[in-house]
Amino acid sequence: MRRRRILDAAKRSFTAYGMKGTSLDAIASEAGCAKGALYLEFADKEALLQAVVAETFAAIKARFEAEVAVLPSPLGRLVETLRFAYRQFAAEPMFGKLMRDDPDLRVLVPAGSEAEVRRAAEAQAAQLRGWVDDGIRRGEIRPDVDRDAIPMVIGVLRFAPEHLALATSLGGVSGERTLGAVVDLFRAGLAAPQHAGRTKAATTSATRRATKVRRSKR
Repeated sequence: MRRRRILDAAKRSFTAYGMKGTSLDAIASEAGCAKGALYLEFADKEALLQAVVAETFAAIKARFEAEVAVLPSPLGRLVETLRFAYRQFAAEPMFGKLMRDDPDLRVLVPAGSEAEVRRAAEAQAAQLRGWVDDGIRRGEIRPDVDRDAIPMVIGVLRFAPEHLALATSLGGVSGERTLGAVVDLFRAGLAAPQHAGRTKAATTSATRRATKVRRSKR
């Protein structure tokens, strides 16, 4: 299918060269179609990038629902949300490349869809706040935690991999180990004292089970 070939070729190009370095001529050539045929599917390079990103986000959302949202512990879900973000950052290097080209990532938002994007972000934040409230009720999460700030904290921490390249190039602790420490510190900051160790063990066990399920489906 022509559209499928174009999307696959475009994702490889955006990952390797970013938005600015990607050429529609090269994408059309790799997809085995004329440039005019590419324009029958996508109006311009921005529309093509937005389609690639929308498809990738849909796949990430499905994985999140299967791997994180199903965890029984509210604290475990919050902690795994951060760990999941790090896994996806490693699995989808396209986003790191796009961020370096355009830190605001404004090109990813189609014109006129700002309100829809804002509603989606607010829904995700509400879900995270709901998990905090549930964790407090269960005694897993400190009752004095700033529940309204948690979505923003996760939003800031999820971009930590992008800032590790320079630090790890200078030697010392690996990026993977550093991100593991960030997750542990995040958990420790949220957890009620009597649940800190127990929730970490339960989350690790649940994550391993989810990993086995993913592997069995391959």
